[in-house]
Amino acid sequence: MDLKWSFRRYFLIFIILFGIGIFLGFVEKEGWLYQLNASMVKGASSTRIATLTPYFLKVAKYADTVYDIAVGLIVVVILALFKKWKEPLALFLSLVFAGLSIEIMKNLYRIQRPTFSQLVPTSSYAYPSGHSVGAFALYGLLIYLIVKSHLPKTVSWILTVVLSFLIASILYSRLYLGVHWGIDVIGGGIIGLACMSLAIGITTKIHPKSYEEKELGENK
Repeated sequence: MDLKWSFRRYFLIFIILFGIGIFLGFVEKEGWLYQLNASMVKGASSTRIATLTPYFLKVAKYADTVYDIAVGLIVVVILALFKKWKEPLALFLSLVFAGLSIEIMKNLYRIQRPTFSQLVPTSSYAYPSGHSVGAFALYGLLIYLIVKSHLPKTVSWILTVVLSFLIASILYSRLYLGVHWGIDVIGGGIIGLACMSLAIGITTKIHPKSYEEKELGENK
């Protein structure tokens, strides 16, 4: 596949997803889907049970932006030790784009969080959910790298399932704990995917060879 076309494809995906993210923020700001938004929070909070609450509290704590950055940096260092640069660069860019998107959009829309069912105190604005953006910008990109790697299929499948479950847990925890509206989580996930796509597209464009071409050259 032509690398320039590959970059265009990823960039187009980024534009579409980020545009949807911007639109959803506007929809929530205007209150057009308030009933649906609130019903998602109430529905998730109604599933609270004593055995699940500690789990989602821990998920929320360790999926915070600070921990995402810490995990991302650890992975970057590990990959760098294996003389990889494309993968850690993609991960670094994805986290940077995610962080910028979260801060800009939260201060752009200034949407207040739901207060009728919060289990933990919160102070920042609601849209987008930073946890949801980070879930895809970090763990979604890790899934992409795992799938593209040459790990044994069983190992790749197990890691993908575990990370996918973690992403789902992070997104659901925001509603379960009552700290985000439904659109915050949906929009956050979409924005995270957009950041991930842009990071992949950039590294694809600036790399002179594909994964396969590079490895063939190293094995000659």
